Amino acid sequence: MKIQALICYYFPVGIEEKNADILPRILAKAIDFLLAMLLVELIPRVGYYAAVIFILIGDSFFKRASIGKKLMGIEVKSLRHEMVSPARSSILRNSTFALALVLWKIPLFGWFFFIAIAGIEFIIMLGNADRMTIGDELAKTKAVEILFKEEK
Repeated sequence: MKIQALICYYFPVGIEEKNADILPRILAKAIDFLLAMLLVELIPRVGYYAAVIFILIGDSFFKRASIGKKLMGIEVKSLRHEMVSPARSSILRNSTFALALVLWKIPLFGWFFFIAIAGIEFIIMLGNADRMTIGDELAKTKAVEILFKEEK
């Protein structure tokens, strides 16, 4: 936010939000998932649990943005009027993908469950006008892109 404030102070720009596009959201989730898999490989014995926790609380790292979302220029915006902790919102938002990651460990059928949950989330995001997923509905949030526009 400090960089945005500096830009707005020195340059005549306004900040505008729009619903995040589908491709950046998918890429952001893929980056987060790859980082989670890196945790699984790098930390013996507890890496899998660290990956599940990373997926759950990932959106609370950078002021309501996971590492993947931050790289893709996406933030999570709360639709509630009262202040809700970013960690609580992140856990609710990402509970479906964390469940998919937990079910992934089931022998033979784990991949099916993972792909099914990810597919359902994707289809719901496509069908929703605000591009909200099941996790967004649970946490009352939505993913937005922050745009800078020049004021005239």
